[in-house]
Amino acid sequence: MSEACRRTGISSYTLRYYESVGLMKRVGRSEAGRRIYREQDLQWLEMLKVLRGTGMSIRRIRQLAAMVEQGDASLEARIAFFGDWQAELTRQIEVRQQALATIGKKIVRHAAMLADFKDRKKRELPCITRP
Repeated sequence: MSEACRRTGISSYTLRYYESVGLMKRVGRSEAGRRIYREQDLQWLEMLKVLRGTGMSIRRIRQLAAMVEQGDASLEARIAFFGDWQAELTRQIEVRQQALATIGKKIVRHAAMLADFKDRKKRELPCITRP
């Protein structure tokens, strides 16, 4: 397990969780009972990491896992699945780009307000002269 954690950057807790929710099936075991991850398992873990990183729910990933278990018979369904998720991510990116633009405008506006405030404060300081 430690090798899988090192290679994928996924914690041992998360690996065990993925097993418990059915996302990691058929993980081999050594005679001592230690998990043995094949290259195929590591590739699947990388995919899980990508999908979770994009915000995909465990429920949706389970749907994908069920399709993967069906083999080639589910290729069209998987293409549709990934196409739908790509469209959703594109929509989310557009929403975030709009939010970034709005936040950028707020930064510019607040910087101008601060400069104006500092300028007013500078003008309001009483002039102290020495006798």
